[in-house]
Amino acid sequence: MRSVHFQAGFFVAILRYIKYNGAMKKFLTIPAAFLILGCTLSAGCAKNYSFYTNIPDGGYEITDSHFTLGGTAGGYSATEPEIEEIDTTGYTSKSKSYYSMLSPAELVVSADFSADGAESRFNEFTAVVGATLDNIDKCLSHAVENSDITKFNNAQAGEEIEIRRITYEVLSEAYAVYKLTEGYYNPALYYNVRAYYFGDKQVYPKRVSQLPSDEEVAVYTDLASHFGDIVLRTDGDKYFIKKPDYTVSYANTVYSMKLDLGGIGKGYAVDRVEGLFDEYGYKFGYFNFGASSMLVKSNVQSGAYSLYFASPRATSTESYGYVKIKTRNQKISTSGDNERYYTINGVRYCHVIDPTTGKPVNKGIMSVTIIGGSAGSADALTTAVMAMGREKALQFIESKLTDRKVVFLCE
Repeated sequence: MRSVHFQAGFFVAILRYIKYNGAMKKFLTIPAAFLILGCTLSAGCAKNYSFYTNIPDGGYEITDSHFTLGGTAGGYSATEPEIEEIDTTGYTSKSKSYYSMLSPAELVVSADFSADGAESRFNEFTAVVGATLDNIDKCLSHAVENSDITKFNNAQAGEEIEIRRITYEVLSEAYAVYKLTEGYYNPALYYNVRAYYFGDKQVYPKRVSQLPSDEEVAVYTDLASHFGDIVLRTDGDKYFIKKPDYTVSYANTVYSMKLDLGGIGKGYAVDRVEGLFDEYGYKFGYFNFGASSMLVKSNVQSGAYSLYFASPRATSTESYGYVKIKTRNQKISTSGDNERYYTINGVRYCHVIDPTTGKPVNKGIMSVTIIGGSAGSADALTTAVMAMGREKALQFIESKLTDRKVVFLCE
């Protein structure tokens, strides 16, 4: 059986291959927050953890005594789709790596590559995927000089700019999740993220004196709270966004709103790649983007993939125990406080910002994983649930996420 392991640690994918009946079988270990629930043979297992889920009994398997079921949310009503079983005799696997939106991505396809035209079809498919990722990056990345988001960030308060359809679709999804979560997902926390040193360079502070003051954080948080004031509109085949006519001042500098769509952008890309899988007729394989968003089709060996959740506090990549969930033809997204973080005087500061405080989350939730639905919205939703805290998160999952499987892990 092919297994997909997701392990706590750095934000880079480590791939290892072994022989399986003469064919390559891939075990994917991602040292990040992706699908984090379980434990490893390391000092990280010294503590006990609680996990919470809306997955009905029988939908997961606990194999590690360091984890206990802390609570469940009801309301899950989705039904598993019927899957057409296909003879995969003669199928082999091919992979292609990409780098987009400052993150690695990997595509794996299993098919009968001995068939006429199969090789050229795969090459065409991987080229189209690459072009799609490049196009999304050019629209959404704040690191690209002429991207739509860069133009928005550089615009004056109250200014309207024309954007491309991709940007319009992602912003519309971001706005919808912002409203659904009552602001717990907020892509306008741009200055807060950078005030805590989680910009592109990731050079972290070592002393409390280097952290932003409460006054500075409050100013940036006030600005971000106006994300709901953006105005999106269309005019024929043209798309526009108007920046809120609101500014704040700190240390003799005036700030207007800036956005960072990195998380939801990766999920949107996964949704687009799923469409390409279907367009090219591929039913087996997966696409992993940045270890935070993933599409899994069917497993060529066993039908379903086994997803193993590992502890975000573990320090080893050697697996010890798991909570296991089987899935296929689903999109999966995760957020965790171990993806990018630093500690000062024993306090952990991570890249996920609580929009109610403007500071790194500290409400006890270490990671959140959502299975099902669009990957774009799921990327945003995992961030929001992390910021809610366990009780509000359980209520939100039970009332708003009845069509998705959700798991979150607490200290």
